[in-house]
Order: sequence, then structure tokens, then C-alpha cells
Amino acid sequence: MYRKQLKVVAYALFGLALLHAYELIFIENYELKSVFKWVIFALSIVLVGYTVFIHRMWIKKNIMRYRDKLIVISAILLIDLSFLIKNALDFSMVYLFTMLLGLSLLALFSMVLPVRISRVFDVFMIGLYAVYVLGQDIYYRIFRDFFSSREVVSLREAIESGESMYKFEILQIIVLWIAGVSIYFYLRNKEISHIDIKSKEILKALLFSGLLFILTQFNMNYQVSNDRPHTGDHYLYSTIFNRTRFATRFGTFNLLISDLSDALTPRFNNPRDKTYLDSYFEIDHKNHVENEYTDIFMGKNLIFILAETYDEMALSEELTPNLYQLKTEGIDFQNHFTPVFQRTTSDTEFIFNTSLVPSIEDGPTSFMFNKNSYRTSLASLFNSQGYITNALHGNYKEFYTRNKTYQGLGYDQFYGRDELGLNDSNKKFDTIFYTHANDYILPETSPFFSFVITFSGHSPYTENHMVAQKHIDEIENYYGNTISDTIKYYLATQLELDEMLGMLFDDLIDKDILNDTVIILSGDHYPYTMNHDDYESYTGITVDYLKHRGNLYIWSNQIPSHDVQMLSTSFDILPMINNMFGLGGDYNHYVGNDIFGTTGNFVMYKNYAIYDGSNYMMIADPSINGNGLMVQATLYYQLSKKVLRTNYFKVNE
Repeated sequence: MYRKQLKVVAYALFGLALLHAYELIFIENYELKSVFKWVIFALSIVLVGYTVFIHRMWIKKNIMRYRDKLIVISAILLIDLSFLIKNALDFSMVYLFTMLLGLSLLALFSMVLPVRISRVFDVFMIGLYAVYVLGQDIYYRIFRDFFSSREVVSLREAIESGESMYKFEILQIIVLWIAGVSIYFYLRNKEISHIDIKSKEILKALLFSGLLFILTQFNMNYQVSNDRPHTGDHYLYSTIFNRTRFATRFGTFNLLISDLSDALTPRFNNPRDKTYLDSYFEIDHKNHVENEYTDIFMGKNLIFILAETYDEMALSEELTPNLYQLKTEGIDFQNHFTPVFQRTTSDTEFIFNTSLVPSIEDGPTSFMFNKNSYRTSLASLFNSQGYITNALHGNYKEFYTRNKTYQGLGYDQFYGRDELGLNDSNKKFDTIFYTHANDYILPETSPFFSFVITFSGHSPYTENHMVAQKHIDEIENYYGNTISDTIKYYLATQLELDEMLGMLFDDLIDKDILNDTVIILSGDHYPYTMNHDDYESYTGITVDYLKHRGNLYIWSNQIPSHDVQMLSTSFDILPMINNMFGLGGDYNHYVGNDIFGTTGNFVMYKNYAIYDGSNYMMIADPSINGNGLMVQATLYYQLSKKVLRTNYFKVNE
């Protein structure tokens, strides 16, 4: 009888395989594919239920025998579901099978361990997973994404940057309660299940795991074309290119296991990557056309200001007159986006300087690739034209390994806190930083390119922010009680940036180089550490991808002021500067385009999504087919990854 029931399972699997093959080979319409997937999913659920049913006597007989493993599995599954529900993350067809598969293999692994080790292992896994989920919840609340184990190398920077980001939420109690109760009942249970590795019980467990594995394959998405591998679940599982998507399809528990495995697996250069890049760069894909801004600033000095957390919510003609001057008297890019990547400011610096996508799958760019060099970078282009190139920041230069990355980016010097004679208090004041740095920002010899990273706008936006305290009275007098305290303290930090700009303008006039100098200012990211409700209420922006709308001003008293409505991004700044300053860089080497030399661009996000000015699209979405931008974006993500891994643009010594 039992063998007949197993034959039914085998025949059902064969039928599902035929149905799955038919869907893959013959069905091209996405709506019809979805119908087939729902049918396959429903039949898979029925098959799992039937398999449990035919084992019901064995399960009833052994349920108490494996009670300890059921406690572990239930605890992890309940924590995972609580996390996904709290954060309104979607469940996919493949989620149930992959979670059951992962947890069954976890239980099986534990049962073959020696009893004492198994007991410690089970308790450790419950505790580890609870802590992991709580950490992911905090991270997801701030970044709308999951952290990677590879990011542990930047833990010091994350802690220092994440000051005051913690917020109590009910999920924390739920997770700790589930973990605590589960561990309590687990320890009260005196019987520890164990299976001899040579016993038939192993085979039975593996048969069920094998069934789940097969059903997982039937319910997975397969890539729609070779040009778009991200649409396939197998590619997602092997690369973990989008951790949020991974969690919703395979579960947060499987993300933990796969992420740890990925972090412990060394990366090796693939010789085919370099061959592919050689072939790609042999062809001129950009076909850049000269325009009215070509060479307009040739030979002039450039001061590029990366303004910490500057958002136009802080712009005011009365309170920030110098920022207002840059916006209204220069070129104002009013549809500009600055997408936030994993390491926020550090990754924005990388984008501004290379016009490449930062590392997404391999860990923080500034740590994993700080030995790379770029003959194509902004500083390298200016160096080739005889410019003095300096980068400056108030924090110590080892933060985000800037002491290494900026050397690779080609700057003559990077001046940090110690080189400028600052301390841990006054380094946060942009005006004090500027007083110590102005001789390097404005060197005696021209032409020069100075890349200035400000500091004052950094969180936390509370009464404990020294810079905010300096300017809070001005904000209070202007706004009164019409805005929240969080917004007030944020706006106060930006007054320090404006005051620094005023000092810069005065020095340019005093040194008689105002006419020979161009100022570019762009924020590094929106204030993502701010309370989301406060930010959304004040700005009216509630859609996450639109919060990345940034700012870009180009000021020179040699050009008339005007607005640019064309969609632009931080990736486009380097190619645009290349065109305006006549630097001779190869546009083919950059993800971005010269803003004035194209008919349109698109925004690229860290979750492998793009925005074309009207539509926000995930390149992993198989329902979107025949879209040229999706193929182009996929190419750019892949190109940048290969460039980083091979150090393709390294400077030949």
C-alpha cells in the first residue's frame, strides 16, 4: 500500500514536470504564464499535503520524538513570518517550499550531530536568527533593504554613522518573546532527537527534502532572456543581487544561510570578464555629440562640493542665501536624482568620481575594492590636463578607507581631520573645516580641481547635534512651532553649509579668481536617517524611489542662469564635466551620459531597479519584456561589477 502511494507521488511529479516544461517552452504570454504558475503552485501544495497524509501514521508515532526540532523550526518560521508581515513584504509562490526545505535540512543537520553539540547548536540558531532579524528590521526601516554579511568590514563606520537611528518597535518584543519561549520549552524538553547517519531515517528525511527541492524548481521563475539574467530565481539565489527580493522569495532564514556562505566564499577573477570588457570597449557605444556646452569651462578651476545630506527642503532665500544663489544664478538641474547605494556617502563619492555602479553583491566598494585605481576617474582626467587635484573632508581619512580609495581615484592629496589640524568636535563644523582647509581648496597655483566633502549636515537631528545647536535659534525665530523638532534640527545643520559657502565666495573674490572658477554642488543623499513620518509629512513625498530626487547646481559668473528639466542622475555628472571642461575622457567608459549631449537618461538603484521619469521598474520583473532600457540597465550593472572585480581601469605604473 505504501509503495502504491509513493508511486502516486512519483506520477504526480512527472505530471508537474510536463506541465512545467510546457509552460517554459511554449507559453510566451506573461498573463498566461501566471495562470500556469498558479496551477503548478496549487498542485504542488496538494502534493505536499498528500505526502504528509501518507506519512501520517509515522508522523503521529514520532511527533514527540522530534519535538525539539519542531520547536526550532516553528520558532524560526514564526519569526520569519512576523518580520515579513510587519514590513509588508510580499510572499511568493516559491517561499513556502524553500523555507520548508531550508528548515528541514537544518533539522536534519542538527539530528546527525552528537547530542550535546546538537542541543547547543539548536539554542544558538534560535538566538542567532532572532538577533539577525532584529538587525535586519532596523536596517530595513532606514534603507528599505537588507544588510549583507560582507558589510561587517564597515561595521565601525556604520555604528558611527548610525548614531540615534534606533527606534523601538513592537516586532522587537514579538521576536524576543518567540525566541525566549521557544528556548524555554526547548530546554525543558529532556529528549534530544538524534539519527544515526547510517539509518533509514536519514533516507526518509532526504526523500521529503528532495520532494521540496523538486517543487521549488517547478515554482521558480526562469530568466526571460540571456540579456536579462536577473529575471531568473536561480540567478537571484546564486548572486543574492537583491536581498529584499531574495527574502520574499526564499525567506529571511535562507538569506542568512546563503549570505553567510557567500561571505565565506572568496571571489576569484574570471579571465572571461576581462575578455568581455576588452570586446565591449572596442566599440563606441556612446557616440557622444558636441553641444553648446562643449569646452565651455576649459582651463577653469573647479570646486566640487559634495554636501552632506543636503536636500532642497532646507533651501530658503532668507536663511540659506548662498545655496539660493547657486540654484538661481547658475544651472539648476530640477529633475536630478542621487540614488542611495549601500554605503551611502562613500558610494556617492565613488559614483561622482567614476560614473560606475558601486559594488552591490561583493560588499562595500570602499573596503572590498580600495586597492583599485581608475585612469578614467574625474581626478585622473583633470590630472591629464595639468590640474592640481585635492580632496578634503573634516573626518579622519581612514573613515571608509578614503586614505586608500582616493589614492586610487587619482587625487594628488586627500586632506582629512588630522592633516587639517581638526579635532573630534570642531571637525563637524563646515566653517571651521573651511578655515583650516581653504589654502588647499584654493591653492595658489591654477588650474585646480578641489573635491570638498562637507560634514555638518550629518545626523542625528536632535538637540545633541552641536552644529544644529549653533543655528537652532535662527530656525526657531523663522519657523516658530510650524514644523517638528526633527525638521528644525535638520534645517539648522544646513545653515552651517550655507555659511561655509559664503566664506568660499568671499575668498574667491579676495583672491581675484571668481571669474576663473566654477562651483558644482550636489547632495550625497536625502536625509534617510530622519524619522520617515516627519520627512514624508514635510516634503509630501511618500514613494520611496522618489525620495532619491536630489539636487545639482553649476555656478559660474560666466554663464547665464537657467533651469534644466531633463532627467539626470549622479552617474551623469562626470561625463558632463568631461564635456564642459574638455578633459578628453572616453564616454564609453562611463555608465552615465553627458546631460547636455543626450535625449534622456534613467535612474539606476541599488535594488536593480530603474526609473525613466515616468515608470519605476525592477529589472528582475519578468512581466516587463521588450523594454530596451531594461537590457541597457542590466548591461551597466554587469559591466560595473566586472570592472570592479578585474580592476579593469587600473593605472599602469
